[in-house]
Amino acid sequence: MGMIFNIQEFAVNDGEGIRTIIFFKGCPLACKWCSNPEGQSFVLDLFHNKNLCQKCLQCFKSCPFNAVSKDNNSYPVFKREICCRCEKRECINNCIEQGLKIIGEDISAQELINKIITNQLFFRNSGGGVTFSGGEPLSQPEFAKELLELCFKRGISVGVETCGLFNWENVKNFIDKFEFFYFDLKCINSELHKSFTGSDNKIILQNLENLYSIAKEKITISIPVIPCFNDTDVIVDEIISYCRKKNLINTRLLPYHNLGESKYSAIGLEYKMDKKLSISDSRIEFIKQRFVNADINCIIE
Repeated sequence: MGMIFNIQEFAVNDGEGIRTIIFFKGCPLACKWCSNPEGQSFVLDLFHNKNLCQKCLQCFKSCPFNAVSKDNNSYPVFKREICCRCEKRECINNCIEQGLKIIGEDISAQELINKIITNQLFFRNSGGGVTFSGGEPLSQPEFAKELLELCFKRGISVGVETCGLFNWENVKNFIDKFEFFYFDLKCINSELHKSFTGSDNKIILQNLENLYSIAKEKITISIPVIPCFNDTDVIVDEIISYCRKKNLINTRLLPYHNLGESKYSAIGLEYKMDKKLSISDSRIEFIKQRFVNADINCIIE
């Protein structure tokens, strides 16, 4: 069994052709800019949509564990450490406006492949397949391996998007079976990396070295371009220098956006990025050109 939080069908950005993206739940990083914060926790999350909430407080009245109170504006406040373990879900069942839902689903690899194969014709005709994303897919190695093997038996191409922070020993026996890797490289400086993601990048860089030794032609370096973090010429040049040294010739830039901001309060988290931050198209193009000038293939997504 594994835990996912979304299945996106008919995607065209995360790999070749038409793809189904499986979002694995749980990530060892806590990037401040993360657009999928509901994928960070390794347990279920209660999602409260304030835009739908009518402050009827049926959740407060129906909760059998006294895990709901109300704030000064009469919005419900949840003791999420209790909510994530609750199986009764009376609050959700009694929410008149459907403003509450659980994020996360326990699912078997067989159940998931049964959903995936309904789109196999689209994969075949477009050269597409399945992309494991998240969260961090390789944080659930046994589940990822089983699902990968089921796809492989059916001739379905599988790629993976990874933050790079995983236990190499747990994946070394199957990681080379992926068709491609989108491997995050946020910055080279370990302390800077820790200040914005909650973890240093020593294991990440080692995992990249390990992967390069067995599947270098499959690796595309993904670089989220984040203002006040890694968008300066100095940081960009450090990444370029690293890629040139390691002969990593395929990169993609992921420009910063704050479209996931509203999700944070909905699952009881704080959005820690400055809400006024942005990055211009001209700056992204300038960074792209720096990679191209260094003989590194670079696209913007």
